[in-house]
Amino acid sequence: MDGFGVNTAYRFCASSRAVRDARRAALAFAREHAVPDGKLDAIALAVSEATTNVVLHAYRDRDAPGTFTLELDIEAGRLLIDVRDDGVGMSPRDDSPGMGFGLPLIARVADGHGFVATEGGGTWLAMRFDLD
Repeated sequence: MDGFGVNTAYRFCASSRAVRDARRAALAFAREHAVPDGKLDAIALAVSEATTNVVLHAYRDRDAPGTFTLELDIEAGRLLIDVRDDGVGMSPRDDSPGMGFGLPLIARVADGHGFVATEGGGTWLAMRFDLD
């Protein structure tokens, strides 16, 4: 997956409060860049689901929460959102506290998405919202 020219990046502690803070940051960025109002709910939902996945799953093997980054960019009529962590990566989990709807919801509300395991562990989730 090729990197995006990041306009704005945030780093958060992977906690439940960070889900709210990341959603607010993404919506503020979208509004600053005149993203149509009709896209805002989809952006909020996708960022909430992506960051909740980090909080619930990425650092389950550690006593203390890790961190994640939220990167936001406007490029060629698209809002690009990346969520990256350096946790355990995407792996099956028998004891999952979630219902498994996060990635399917993201697929439904984003105009494009993809995820890869990052070198050294972790996950990179990229989401695209077309603005035209």
